[in-house]
Amino acid sequence: MSSSISFTACVGCRADSVGLILDFGRQPPSNRFFRPADPPRESHALALGACKICGLTQLIHPMPADMVRAHHSWLRYNEPENHLDQMTDDVIRICRLDNDACIFGLSYKDDSTLKRFQQRGFADTHRFDPRTDLGMEDPLAGLESIGEAMTAERAAWLVSRHGLADVLLVRHVLEHVPAPLPFLGALAQLLKPTGHLVIEVPESTKFLAACDYCFVWEEHISYFTAHTVQRVIQNAKLRSSMTLTYDYPLEDSLIVVAGPGLVEPSVPALTATEADLTANFGSLFAATRERLFTVLSSLKREGKRVALFGAGHLAVKFLNLFGLKDLIYCVIDDNADKIGLCMPGSALPVRPSSVLIDEAIDVCLLSVSPESENRVMSARHDYTSWGGRFVSIFALSPISYLRAFPSP
Repeated sequence: MSSSISFTACVGCRADSVGLILDFGRQPPSNRFFRPADPPRESHALALGACKICGLTQLIHPMPADMVRAHHSWLRYNEPENHLDQMTDDVIRICRLDNDACIFGLSYKDDSTLKRFQQRGFADTHRFDPRTDLGMEDPLAGLESIGEAMTAERAAWLVSRHGLADVLLVRHVLEHVPAPLPFLGALAQLLKPTGHLVIEVPESTKFLAACDYCFVWEEHISYFTAHTVQRVIQNAKLRSSMTLTYDYPLEDSLIVVAGPGLVEPSVPALTATEADLTANFGSLFAATRERLFTVLSSLKREGKRVALFGAGHLAVKFLNLFGLKDLIYCVIDDNADKIGLCMPGSALPVRPSSVLIDEAIDVCLLSVSPESENRVMSARHDYTSWGGRFVSIFALSPISYLRAFPSP
């Protein structure tokens, strides 16, 4: 799916140096569940590139925020939080915080961390309200809109209203922002001269190295590694004092502690290893797609039914990027709001987990995280006792399809 295109501007360093890695064609928003009678659905080009200068992997001409925005209030995106107790203690230590420190949170993603600060005796905490503080009037506006809302003018107004922070928490927002450099500059205005930004993003090295393509998502514009996020921080003319990484099976949580005051660049220049990571991700897509097609086509010819468990954005991308809709019987999810709807793009129906046995599903592909796989399999022990088989769509899972279905 790769092709040659002219270089485009990098969101992380502004150089005209982003080359194409993969072009997935037009794709729907992954949150656009629908009913069969609904009108035609919108789509947008999904293409992944990498900067030849700073190495940042990023979407090329990403989907506009108003198209990304969800149409359903019941949609929720959950981030891993097992590391938050340790992260909170690490931030207190690194930033040398006293209990009178002022701790701000940028979005609802910071609520659980603010709660941990409160439990540790920090009473001066505040989370910005999306409407009254950030001016986001649409009740369905989410992370896709914060980057446009947080301008230098908005930051100055927030300072006049709330004062300056010792710490500003920014969990899982930066990867959604179409223009990270002015966004980071605006955030820095909210800090005291000795203050700290605590930025958390998914660390992309694992999924890039494993060639788990369904992590490419229109809502994530930037795909950071420990080096590329620090280069972006430096390009925003901020100092990066510390990075922390907390281990998870598919994507580690990467924390950067940064603040006002430019220091001399200290991040190594782009290495050949970094460049190879994205190059391999692009070059191996066709072989990965062919392998999945071969395995699933063989199962269908044998008369076996294959379902996909978990009607989230990873499942949407797995189905659509690999073009698997004709090889999957249905998508399974016990979320009552999703049952009866159709999956974006593939139009496969969302059914409850009772179909595993009721409709004799032979193989159930799991699109849930490895941390959740055991919970799903334990809850449906009746299915495996009946003879069904759970297999993960992720290369890094212990029950990955790569192990379950060896190469022909």
